[in-house]
Amino acid sequence: MSEHDTNLYGTIHGGVVMKLIDDAGAAAAGRHADGPAVTVSVDRMSFLAPVRAGDLLSVRAELERAGRTSMTAAVRVTAERWNASGPAAEVATARVTFVAIDAGGRPRRVPALVPAQDS
Repeated sequence: MSEHDTNLYGTIHGGVVMKLIDDAGAAAAGRHADGPAVTVSVDRMSFLAPVRAGDLLSVRAELERAGRTSMTAAVRVTAERWNASGPAAEVATARVTFVAIDAGGRPRRVPALVPAQDS
């Protein structure tokens, strides 16, 4: 994160983190749907700790549910200080719902969600 993303308090704007969450969730949904998926709702968004300029963020999205045309992703954001070693801190979580769309922007069917195999 850079200083261009900070608010008046010197921390990263929540909206910047929200965009990263939306991008990661849409990528997971789009991969599952094998095509575009658009945001329908933000079911939950929690900011757990401030993010500062220089922090290295990791955003991970995983589908929790796939319906007929919609998919719900759980998204987790962690931060590491750029200049210090140590564990990453969880800074935000979200649950976001997406709908797969066709070329005309209409909802389209998505495949069923197959649980991951334990290895």
